[in-house]
Amino acid sequence: LLIYPSLSFAKLKLYYGIYWGPFKLGEAQIEYTENCYKAIVYTVGIGNFIYPYYAEWTTLVDKKGLPIKSEIYSKDRKKERKKIIKFERKKTQIIYQTILPEKGKPKSISCEFPVYDELSAFINSFFVNYKQTPFVEFPVVIKKERVFIKIKFEKEVKCGLKNRNGRKCMLLKVTLPPKSELLKRSKRAEVYLAKEERIPVILKGSLPIVGALKAKLDKIEKNK
Repeated sequence: LLIYPSLSFAKLKLYYGIYWGPFKLGEAQIEYTENCYKAIVYTVGIGNFIYPYYAEWTTLVDKKGLPIKSEIYSKDRKKERKKIIKFERKKTQIIYQTILPEKGKPKSISCEFPVYDELSAFINSFFVNYKQTPFVEFPVVIKKERVFIKIKFEKEVKCGLKNRNGRKCMLLKVTLPPKSELLKRSKRAEVYLAKEERIPVILKGSLPIVGALKAKLDKIEKNK
């Protein structure tokens, strides 16, 4: 992959509103520094009435943005879930351990490296040089299987970055594995990525019954 050097200096916290048509169902935060990526999503307003949900995903990464350890937590009406995934590059193994609803014993699988988790693949995709590589595949491990997230640069479009209307965005078409955990039940998504700032301005996906959901950038903060 052709990654922009700016990945090494990325220290941002992005805030999004999640909408179904005119209705705001939730909010999301994406945060990244040199050694840690984090995503939080939760329902608000009528979203809490329809299906209350909270999820937090934290991934420690190396200097190349590859995962070292992931912690994934979620809570809905029925139960709490938490698991830890460790990426043992030297041993070419991935170790899984369930923490909630019950603590289980660590289990390992053999896996070809390099490999990403979904969050590290998502954030690394911001910095691909799509001019030179309009189609890329990120190898990811999902539910103990090595599969691929496919991203295709479609075209440039105008988009409004916060207080900067008229900015250009790259429209990226994303094909997700059927087992995706980051965007469950959504096989395809669209990302409007600000060309200069390398920040997702709009993310679109579809869910059964509910239909099309859109996440729109509300605020940007710089991490110290």
